[in-house]
Amino acid sequence: MQVEQQIVDAGAEIIWVLEANALFQPGTAQACRDFMDAQGSQLGWCVGDGETMPTAGTFDNSPFSQMRGFDIIVPRESMVIEFSTSHGTPGGNDNISGSDLLAQIEMIAETL
Repeated sequence: MQVEQQIVDAGAEIIWVLEANALFQPGTAQACRDFMDAQGSQLGWCVGDGETMPTAGTFDNSPFSQMRGFDIIVPRESMVIEFSTSHGTPGGNDNISGSDLLAQIEMIAETL
């Protein structure tokens, strides 16, 4: 996936979070990696939301989730959420492309 490499080259880290598997069982890091491998992804870290500590479901219970996927950009320098967007099939999602996310990363990086 070319955009993944461009995101990493821009200085960002990709963290994939699997909230639940196809059978609606809590997500695990291994199930996340298996899914991302099947998608052709070779970059990024995988987190299973069913394994988050100290409380499982941390990502699913975040204000960003709301029955959808989300992207957030948090520069290491500030640890402040500079950008967030949602994606998925429920209504009200932004559904930006990887290229659009990369543009946001680059714009934020220019201000640091």
